[in-house]
Amino acid sequence: MELTEQERERLRRLVEEVRRDDPGDAVLASLAAKLKAGGGPAFARYSEVLDAGGKADPEIAARVREAVESAGRLRIRYTSRSSGETTERVVRPFNIHFYDGQEYLEAFCELRGADRLFAVASIEAILVEPSSEYEAGE
Repeated sequence: MELTEQERERLRRLVEEVRRDDPGDAVLASLAAKLKAGGGPAFARYSEVLDAGGKADPEIAARVREAVESAGRLRIRYTSRSSGETTERVVRPFNIHFYDGQEYLEAFCELRGADRLFAVASIEAILVEPSSEYEAGE
């Protein structure tokens, strides 16, 4: 099912209205994020490559959402399910996607110098806030 941009925007506003009455409803939060992000088939294909595997730590997921809302930076320890590589990265989060029951963080990754999509369940830790050396770009 494809929605026009006008339909998507109207539906998003209706969902946000209902969320004010029930802000803790995870289904409504997921729907609102999908409508805001656009999601769609391209995202679905990409998210399948990530293989979120498992459940996200609730504390990590909450801090990730806070960083998106505040446009803050995070220093994370992330293990790629596809390669098994664990890296520490400083990321600048800008969106959350929900797909097939999993949560994904869209962020600019300073290590890779590009926008990346991270399975929140694969974020092992949020480390000490980025230090001034990161902020200075050293």
